Amino acid sequence: MNKKLLSVLKYSAFIAIGGFLFYLALKETEFDKLADDFKKARYEYVVLSMIMGYAAFISRGLRWKILLEPLGEKPKAWNTVHAIAIGYLTNLLIPRAGELARCTSLNQSDKIPVNRLIGTVILERVIDVIMLALLMAITFIMEFDNLSKFLQTATEGQTESTGSNTGLYLKIAAVAAFLLLLVIIYLLRGKFRHMAIYIKIKDFWQGIKEGLKSISKLKNKWPFVLHTLFIWIMYYLMVYICVFALDATQHLDPSSGLFVMMVAGLGMVVPTPGGIGAYHYLVMLAMGVVGVANADGLSFATLVHTGQMVMTIIAGLIAFTALARFKRRSKIA
Repeated sequence: MNKKLLSVLKYSAFIAIGGFLFYLALKETEFDKLADDFKKARYEYVVLSMIMGYAAFISRGLRWKILLEPLGEKPKAWNTVHAIAIGYLTNLLIPRAGELARCTSLNQSDKIPVNRLIGTVILERVIDVIMLALLMAITFIMEFDNLSKFLQTATEGQTESTGSNTGLYLKIAAVAAFLLLLVIIYLLRGKFRHMAIYIKIKDFWQGIKEGLKSISKLKNKWPFVLHTLFIWIMYYLMVYICVFALDATQHLDPSSGLFVMMVAGLGMVVPTPGGIGAYHYLVMLAMGVVGVANADGLSFATLVHTGQMVMTIIAGLIAFTALARFKRRSKIA
């Protein structure tokens, strides 16, 4: 199949997924109430959330610079920050394209080979997965009941109130399909070793192991660790701080905030442009689990997501302008 056509179909599928989830979130929405919530919201907390989001961008840029040092590369700190912002802005338009966009940006400004940059980005992703897994484990321990309710709500939807067994059938089908897949993989394990997908997974795993080994070569290990912790603290706070923006959510405690933040993170993982639709729907469900009405949960999700989207657009536009100016100065010099 033509690569261009495949890309169009893939992007169309991402938009369709986002559109469907956005429909699920909005299908029973009272738009007058949503508008009223936005009118009464305390925007100082949203602005604080935006500042925290950009602080995470800065910290990511500085951490990236630390990762590049063992390779003998010394990009300018603000160039790495701006490249991060360009990556996030690109993700708003084309899911999963941000990684390549930020590597290309830093290549153009600091002449670092793209393949070296991609290697460090893969390592960052491994670290993010590890941090996400740790936070999910903490959430699992602290918010087990809420997590169980959320999974039940997400898989069954409205089936509980209608008396339908669709959710149960879906669970049984999922378990059966998973077991069948394991049996097939076991029976055909010899043939799988020669398949392209097996080779890619194997190479990816090798890259993860090499990436983790390279951390030991870092000269500035503690700054790297501190930046990683700071980034994830900002991710948590930029969601939790917004609960104080609405009367209906300001009662939520930090533990519930962690649960909502984790679900919000899952919403951003779904490959839709900027997490639109997936973020709103999943956060609305999470808010319902902690006792917030769906309408108020949707208002909260829309407020947080819009604030971060506006911040990303502003940061991305500033980054494009700054990098263009830097490249002009470099040519003159």
